[in-house]
Amino acid sequence: MKHRSLSRRIAVAFLGLALFAGGLGGLLTLGFVYNTEDQIFGRLLTLEADHFNAAVSGDALPEPKLPFATYYRDDAMPGFLMEPVEAEPGRSEVFGLDGQHYHLRRIEHHDLAEPVWIVLQVEDYLVVRPVLNQIMLVLALSILAIIVVAAMIGVVMARRVTRPLRSLAAEVTALEPDQLPEEWQRRYPLDEVGRLADTLRDAFRRINDFIDREQRFTQDVSHELRTPLAVIESCAEMLSKSPEPEQAVVLIDRIRSAALSMHLSVDVLLALAREDDPAVRNQRTAVLPIVERAVVNHASLLEAKPVELVVEIDPDWRIAGDPAALQVLVANLISNAFRYTERGMIQIRQDGNDLLVIDSGVGIDEALKPRITQAAVKGQTSTGLGLGLSIVERLCERCGWRFQLNSSPQGTKARLGLD
Repeated sequence: MKHRSLSRRIAVAFLGLALFAGGLGGLLTLGFVYNTEDQIFGRLLTLEADHFNAAVSGDALPEPKLPFATYYRDDAMPGFLMEPVEAEPGRSEVFGLDGQHYHLRRIEHHDLAEPVWIVLQVEDYLVVRPVLNQIMLVLALSILAIIVVAAMIGVVMARRVTRPLRSLAAEVTALEPDQLPEEWQRRYPLDEVGRLADTLRDAFRRINDFIDREQRFTQDVSHELRTPLAVIESCAEMLSKSPEPEQAVVLIDRIRSAALSMHLSVDVLLALAREDDPAVRNQRTAVLPIVERAVVNHASLLEAKPVELVVEIDPDWRIAGDPAALQVLVANLISNAFRYTERGMIQIRQDGNDLLVIDSGVGIDEALKPRITQAAVKGQTSTGLGLGLSIVERLCERCGWRFQLNSSPQGTKARLGLD
């Protein structure tokens, strides 16, 4: 499709407006001068009528005051004047043959038996008609000059108005996929162009966020589904080797719990891949069942370890937020504590509206602390992908919760603010 120049359209529109305004102005000028001339003759008719009323005596008609004025009785009015007046009652102007031009008025006097017509023959006193050609020429030249000036102004204004648009289009075209426009509001005027720049900037940011969420989604899925899949795999293997019904029931429960964990994880990861939905923030979620489920799902990480587990959470504690998001958060914190604690104690307890996960593990390497919540950052002994704490931080930002992590060689303390 062939693109049409916006600057040319603005210039043409400006030129068309100037042409319309010039033509309308010319017509109004002609109307004004004609009306002024008619007003003058109308005033002369009034003066002649005043003279007639003052000079009439008896039944005889007085002599006109103006040399181009004539009095006619109603029955003596010439036919070429009476016919147009009878055809159009109230008419005060008649055009005769050979360029003759008349202005007339009908008056009545109490001394006269019939009305009298005052007729002014004014073709020799016209001002506009004799110079009409000159007036038209001047108007045409004036309109032409207006059009030329308007065209020049229109071109300049069109270029000035569209310059920010051309600059914006060039900048958008030159953008790389991994680049985002910055500070456009400082480079573009605070008008529709600036609003368009801000809208494009926001759109690019949203697109970049979509791409980033898509890329992280694949990483998050591989991270979050590894543990429940491992639980299901190990339980299925143990189930195939164990003929005891009681142990089979326990293993089946663990498989069911792991499958539920996978379901919740997928829900949260899909939510992270979409834009924020504030509706889920109004849900009331019980914390203790989620903690218990995470402990059961990751209990295998504590097998054969001399670790004491303490859980101190009010059963009635409920928070506002998405239960699926809380499930992933708690599962990540608890699995990290279980995995990296070889001996000592792990505490999972409530502190007001904060959930604390405290372990006596090896702690986080000092070199990694500033970047520990970034994706793919992990310690040398980690067997994961380094995405757990990154997911925790992003989920907290999405849900409006707080996340704080303190670590030393004596252990790690994770605080999850759920208010």
